[in-house]
This record gives sequence, C-alpha cells and structure tokens, in this order.
Amino acid sequence: MPEMQETQAEVIAAGINVVDILTRLPEGVVPGGKYATDELEIQGGGPASSACCMTAAFGHRTAFIARLGHDAISTLSRAQFKEAGVSDEFLIDSPEQRAGVSVVQIDRASGERTVCYSLKNYGWLQPQDIPRDAIVKAKLVIVDGYDSAATLMILEAAHGTPCRSIVDLEHGDQDFLLKCISLATEVILPLHTARAATGKDSPEEILAGLTSLGSGQMIVTDGANGSWATTPDGIHHQPAFLVPALDTNGCGDAYHGGYGVGLLEGWPLALRMEFGAWAASRVAMKLGGRAGIPDRATALQERPLFSPALQAAVSRWA
Repeated sequence: MPEMQETQAEVIAAGINVVDILTRLPEGVVPGGKYATDELEIQGGGPASSACCMTAAFGHRTAFIARLGHDAISTLSRAQFKEAGVSDEFLIDSPEQRAGVSVVQIDRASGERTVCYSLKNYGWLQPQDIPRDAIVKAKLVIVDGYDSAATLMILEAAHGTPCRSIVDLEHGDQDFLLKCISLATEVILPLHTARAATGKDSPEEILAGLTSLGSGQMIVTDGANGSWATTPDGIHHQPAFLVPALDTNGCGDAYHGGYGVGLLEGWPLALRMEFGAWAASRVAMKLGGRAGIPDRATALQERPLFSPALQAAVSRWA
C-alpha cells in the first residue's frame, strides 16, 4: 500500500469553541408555556471557529485546534466541523474536557439576543497543543480573544513568517489587546473593542490610534454602518450589504472569514473588505452563525451584487 502523504493546512484557527442551540421565539411567548417552532437550530459557534468554516467552504484546506472529549457536546462539535469541511488533524482527544455550550434566544420583534452559556470542563488549549511547525508552513492563522494564552502563542508563532494572521477581539484587558494588535498582520476589530484599545471615538480617529500600535492592516467594523481601513491614500470605507436580517449572530465572524478568503486568493484590500461584507450579509439572513455561510457557487450566482473588480475576481472560480 502506498504511503499516504501528509496534507498541510493552509488555514489554522483557534479560539472559543462552542455548540449553539438557537431559537427565534414565536409571537406571544409567556413564561411557563410550551411552543412549537421550526426556528430552532443546533450549530457550532465561536468567532475564529466560524470564520474558519468560511475558508473551508471556499476550498481552502482548513484546520481548527481544540480539545474535545467523548460527551454529546464534543460529538456535536466534531460533527459540525466535519460538515463544514474543517480538518480534524488538530482536534485533540481529551476525555475529561469538552466544547462550550450556549442557549441563544432571539426576540422576534427586536432581534435582541439573550445568551446563556456554560464553559464547564471546557478544553482550554495548552502550550503543547499549538502546532508551531504547521503554523510556520500555513498561509493564514485566525484567532479570537477568548482563549487568550493560546491566541498569543499562535500569533507569536506566526509573527515574522510568511503566514498571515487575522485577529478578532471582542473583548480583553488592555495589555492583551495591545499585544495582539502588535503581533497580527490583519487587525479587524468591532468598533467597541477598537475604542477600548485606543481611547478614541470615530473610526477615523481610532484607525490613526491603531496604526501607532502595530504594523499590520488595521480595520474597524460597525455592523450595518460598514467597515473602515487604513490605506496609503487615506481611509477606505466599505458599506454593508443591506439585507432583511433574520439574525446577526455570527456576522462579524463571517466578515473575518470572507476577508480571509480574499487574503488567500491574493485580492487587494478593498476586495477583501467587500467580500467580507457580502459574506456577513449572507449569514444575517439565516438563523445562527453558520447556516448562511456561502460557497463559491453562491458567490458566482450573486456576482451582480459585487463591484466590477470583485465580479472579475470571483469569475475565476467559474
């Protein structure tokens, strides 16, 4: 039998890994009642974990690092990664640990989310879990701020190598934020985190502040208001794709994943941001953060929504 060749992941991601149980509440819900609904989903979740599902959907060899046991939640998490096409080569067997689990209730009228979550027996990554040799050979790492020790280890492993790094920070103490910003090649922050990191208010002021903190590409996102980035010619603004949103859970993750696809395809900044904004809009129209993740066929079908430059780039997949 011929020896099997080792496959090298192009994308390696790590961060909080959860299983989401999501429901959009029916009209007229009162405490103590029982209600039938078709709007109930069980999906994997987490910023970096969902972003890497996007790169996998577009044909890039992608792996996620996590500690998982043999319980029902871990089994669901493994199944979600397999369904998304994410490799299990860095899923570490750890019988006493598991993925996190969250219950998300989405108000039908306002769209507001109420989240209850548990990280009991969660599998926080250890230094020996970080595949440093594979990271050096990868094209991209994607991390979030929830497993802070692992995030810093991965960013440090990628720093100074050809491997690009996307960091998605929803929260964290000041020292951690500043260290991540200094290490990453692609810093994509929601507006509230960017304000906390810089002490500035407007996107333009924030980007000037971020630029003084690191040498990477600085981007600030603000939902339906779009995203802003530093360029040699000034600030570039990418409007959001306005759609009838069902659930905004995971839109930021999709933006990061879509931006990552653009990086892997070698697209310029403006196209990466446009593709990220489009990916986020597809996710907003479905329940949960992964149900709406698009693929190449979807992008080809929706080319008329894109700028001429992005239309040309996407057409190469035809």
